[in-house]
Amino acid sequence: MEKQNISLKEPTPQIIKICELLEQKLTIPDYQRPYKWTIKNVNDLIDDFIAFQEKEAYRIGTIIIYDNKYDISDDTKKSKMEIVDGQQRFLTISLIYRALKAESDSNLLSLIVKDSELKFDNTISRNNLKDNYKHILSRIKEFDDSLIRFFLNKCELVQVTIYNIGEAFQFFDSQNSRGKELFPHNLLKAFHLREMNHLNQTEKISHINNWDATDANLLADAFSNYFFKIRQWSVGRTARYFGKDELYVFKGINLNNTISYPYAKSAAINAKYVSLKKNILYDYDSNQEHFPHQLDSYTVNGEWFFDFVKHKIKLVKKVKDFNNEMFKSLEENSKAQYIMQKLNSYDQSHRTGDRYCRQLFEVTLLYYIDKFGMNYLEKVIPIIFFWSYRPRIKHHAVRLESIDNHAAHWDGLIRKIRDSLQLSDILTYKIQPIENTAVNSQQLYSLFEKHQLIIKKS
Repeated sequence: MEKQNISLKEPTPQIIKICELLEQKLTIPDYQRPYKWTIKNVNDLIDDFIAFQEKEAYRIGTIIIYDNKYDISDDTKKSKMEIVDGQQRFLTISLIYRALKAESDSNLLSLIVKDSELKFDNTISRNNLKDNYKHILSRIKEFDDSLIRFFLNKCELVQVTIYNIGEAFQFFDSQNSRGKELFPHNLLKAFHLREMNHLNQTEKISHINNWDATDANLLADAFSNYFFKIRQWSVGRTARYFGKDELYVFKGINLNNTISYPYAKSAAINAKYVSLKKNILYDYDSNQEHFPHQLDSYTVNGEWFFDFVKHKIKLVKKVKDFNNEMFKSLEENSKAQYIMQKLNSYDQSHRTGDRYCRQLFEVTLLYYIDKFGMNYLEKVIPIIFFWSYRPRIKHHAVRLESIDNHAAHWDGLIRKIRDSLQLSDILTYKIQPIENTAVNSQQLYSLFEKHQLIIKKS
């Protein structure tokens, strides 16, 4: 059938039974995140089947399918129906059916599960599928004919079929924005995937491989506690919480749009240069020159967003680990080295307020390194420390709000880093002495006192 462009057609929602779901030939695109359902998730689902089996119908969720059959923007020749959202539940249901068919002699199990094209190269997916299947086999004895009939014919899903890949991701975004299933960075992944429609499938996969291989908790931490805070604090805005309402902070310009504004030309030139270098250098890797992203700049959408994450996440990991080689290179017995050691060992460093200060220290250090590199780090670390821990010495209680106000202040060190073009501007930044101190940590207090940053009452 010749493809027609029906991208303006409304998504087609329908209620389907599990038996109807399993009879469809569905595939899971390579750019999907790994299968991460745990045995607890599996148990919860099976327990629900058992608990609600007396109901006339039981709705277990939504599955979003992209059908390329009419989509002229999809240049593949092969017809496909891809799961855009709902793969975790779909795979678990498929495992339950396989286990039932393998272990039960019920004549109700006569479906042909059309999953011949489901291939899993990801180690996380393979291990979780294997472990969950073994556990499901241990619970199959709980499925009698009545429960099998309920599972196949009365458990339902809302299947939404969408005929344009861009709309599929947009729908995925809007659906998950209303709930709490995904971290905001997962929604950003969906947004920037649909900004890559000009690329073929293989190219898309190559750009997001690093994202999928990165620990989900590290991604969440990097966006919420580092990238977002730098973007906000550097322009004097609050950065207390990063949620779905703040996604706009990481949605920027698409270099493939027909309208090219003058301010975006430098980004377009950089992108062309880096792309050309990748094509020429056979052994191009992370050690080679890459797109010159800055943490406080606007986002370049699509593949360049994933490139940004790939390189900046490495910096975050280094800054969080005070024992890495970057800090071991500090001059022995220097003020900077002493401060780094003290921050890892002083009493009461575990307190909430101290952790807020530690995070401000890390964010500010990350921002400095991103802009000025490792230059004069031994002189800059003490400046960052005395500024970041100032609220701890000054106040009895350090709250998120007080750190937020301190970090976003127009005369703060973060704003100074943003406005500075020369290192001398940072090295001459004056840390004001503190009056009316609240001595909550004698070890930190003595550091401030030693460097004459305490004004004692007469």
